[in-house]
Amino acid sequence: INDLIDAESFGKPVGPLPKQTDGCFYEEGNLFAGTWECEPGTLELDLDLMEFCHLLEGHWKFISKSGQVSEVKAGESWIFPKGWKGTVEVIEKVRKVYFIIS
Repeated sequence: INDLIDAESFGKPVGPLPKQTDGCFYEEGNLFAGTWECEPGTLELDLDLMEFCHLLEGHWKFISKSGQVSEVKAGESWIFPKGWKGTVEVIEKVRKVYFIIS
């Protein structure tokens, strides 16, 4: 999907708000799937949903409230479990596909 539109921030910005775009291509009840992009920057997350993600391009780092550090690069997949709290730092512009259960 290439028709991404400006999106509200996924999380609270730490410093300048990084530009974010989104294109949701599936929505039914509490299920959502789409493509999301974010320019470099830092966001604080406090998630009340579960999200599966696959990174198509870019590089970012996650630091959970408990101090666990993870880095994700293009081609890798991960899950944000419901209730995940922490900081995410976009190092290189990211583009991911996601599936959310809210």
